[in-house]
Amino acid sequence: MYIIIMDEFDFSTCKVKIDTIKKIKLAFLSCLYCFFIVLVSLVNRKQISVTISGTIFSPSVISGVITSISVGIGIMMTQVHWHYGGILCYFFFSISFLLCLISIFVSIHPESIPGIFFLFSGFLINFVLIKNLRTIATKNLIVKKASVTDSITGLLNHRGINRAINLLIAKGKPFYILFLDMDNFKSLNDTYGHSAGDFFLTCMGKRWNSIPKPEGQIARNGGDEYIIVIPADKPFDIEEYAKECVKKAAEPVELPNNKGNFKSSASVGIAKYPDNGTTIDQVMSKADSAMYESKHKGKNCYTFC
Repeated sequence: MYIIIMDEFDFSTCKVKIDTIKKIKLAFLSCLYCFFIVLVSLVNRKQISVTISGTIFSPSVISGVITSISVGIGIMMTQVHWHYGGILCYFFFSISFLLCLISIFVSIHPESIPGIFFLFSGFLINFVLIKNLRTIATKNLIVKKASVTDSITGLLNHRGINRAINLLIAKGKPFYILFLDMDNFKSLNDTYGHSAGDFFLTCMGKRWNSIPKPEGQIARNGGDEYIIVIPADKPFDIEEYAKECVKKAAEPVELPNNKGNFKSSASVGIAKYPDNGTTIDQVMSKADSAMYESKHKGKNCYTFC
């Protein structure tokens, strides 16, 4: 689940994602470009001219028009998909460029010289287009990541963890939810300020991540609350894991700027899908209630729903 969520924001993997519709569009444009390449070669080889309303268009004019249309098709490929379309565009431009050179120097057709300039312009336009589209894609990725990520700890936020849970529910996979609430956190903010509180929250997130577990996800739910979601489709000792969470929470945190150590603890509530609910709200509510039961029992412990 961690991979599913966070890989969406890895630009190195994002650029290779392409849906079926875009594949079909690129295939169609590629075939169309190949057709125009053959057409230009035929016009230059056979020296075909066209007469329209008494005006004669020479082979060089016809091939120039076709080449300019081809450049437009190449640019359209990049617009369909900035990565794969851009590669195809450069590939076809290179073929056309090579054919123009052959026509000029081998077949002695200087009429192909304007085509060289058309293609060179296409290279420049495509370069700028790819650069701009890449920048836009990167910014969109940053905005999307920020919408599901907690700005303090770097973990998923409430929206992000809900999305991850909904993915598991949609796949029909069982999972555990652990609600963790830090005890006495307010006293840390009151005594040392919010910067120390933010540092503490980040440290706790790292501690949760350091505990061995199967594929899962940790989120800061807001304030001093955390949510841990662990798939339950494979054998896993969830009670031993909960004990480790409580143990890690009780370890003191050394605050920055020589502010000393702060010792806290965690109250943990555990629920399981679908045993304790068939919707995200039901399971969350049961885990939350179990967490408050831990507080009533004296804190620094875990409770199963």
